[in-house]
Amino acid sequence: MNSFQTIVLGIFGVFIVAGLLAVALTKQRSGGAEVVSLTMWGSLEREAVDNALARAVNSDTLRVTYREISENSLDRELLEALASRKGPDIILLPLPLLSRYKDKLRLTPYGTYTERLFKDTFLQAADLFLSPQGIFAFPFSVDPLVMYYNRDFLDEVGVAEPPRFWDEFISLARDLTIRDEYGNISRSAVALGEYRNIYHAREILATLFMQGGIPVTAGGASASRAALDKRGASSVLDFYTEFANPLKPVYSWNRSLPSSREMFLSSRLGVYFGFGSEYADLRRANPNLDFDVASFPRPRDASVGITFGKLTGVAILRTARNLAAALQVALTLSSVKASSVYIAATRLPPVQRSLLSQKPTDAFGAVMYDAAIRARGFIDPNPQVSATAFRNMIESATGGRARSTEAVRDAERALQEAF
Repeated sequence: MNSFQTIVLGIFGVFIVAGLLAVALTKQRSGGAEVVSLTMWGSLEREAVDNALARAVNSDTLRVTYREISENSLDRELLEALASRKGPDIILLPLPLLSRYKDKLRLTPYGTYTERLFKDTFLQAADLFLSPQGIFAFPFSVDPLVMYYNRDFLDEVGVAEPPRFWDEFISLARDLTIRDEYGNISRSAVALGEYRNIYHAREILATLFMQGGIPVTAGGASASRAALDKRGASSVLDFYTEFANPLKPVYSWNRSLPSSREMFLSSRLGVYFGFGSEYADLRRANPNLDFDVASFPRPRDASVGITFGKLTGVAILRTARNLAAALQVALTLSSVKASSVYIAATRLPPVQRSLLSQKPTDAFGAVMYDAAIRARGFIDPNPQVSATAFRNMIESATGGRARSTEAVRDAERALQEAF
């Protein structure tokens, strides 16, 4: 045997030993029974996820170790791990990342879990996890966009109830916003019209488009395309940016102000659009702020007031070490039992229709459950690209660099190129 053959055989030997070690680490023994160990990554709170795993999944024969990664880092760390073949078996996958990872996911065929059962079990927003061939992910968590409002401010201007329709913001902006003769705003009715200093500006504007019957994208998870450039899209953008136009009577926001969240917490903003998961943080940040929560507004002629929802699903990677066990975890985590544990810890609404029909009696919970039922989303080709596309669309319109029709067309082109 020559030296080259010796080296080759030695390399193969290393791989064989490494493989045996991986199997040994993955499958241990507990009282004579085989123990399967899997890893799961996600950006949801570790304590809440671990509680759901402990109560519904982890057993003497199946162990799932969850690693929490920040929402901003999950995409990068996951890509790097998969490139070096060190990725997890399961992902708590945010819907915006589905388009980027769909070719790396293991589809659950409809022969295993039918499309009819999926749609009957989960809220409508979860349909975006479906493809013609099967299921990309099973819903685990939804975080809907809602409206927080300063109760004292509304009382001050004689508004008995929070705005339900968008046209009510026209009078509210005039009555509640305080600005001097130079246009400097000291108190704002609502944070609309800009991008950089408005939390969730992309999601707010996307919801306005969807409420107007204008999908951001169309075609589903398997073959999506940009669909923004529809009749009426420019009118939606005009309405949104009007609140940042100093020449308009509804002028109530500009780029020089602090962030919308900071303005709300410092009692300088009447209405803040945020996600339900922010409720507890807002309470802690300013215990003296008298605020409440209500449904996201809708057009007056809309029969159903949809909102945006951050949807997270349990997805199995193609490289999972034990596909059968990974599917068991996905099905169990998306069950009523696991969901009940998770929502008790987070106060987020469930993703199962059966639980959503049992609305809580507290004011916050009732709004959240209703918002979850109405939640929608869209297939995002790339979160960074879409964020830039929405920012450019808004700022080119407010800065006078493009008409609203041109700004919408440019945003659609950017999204389409990302697809």
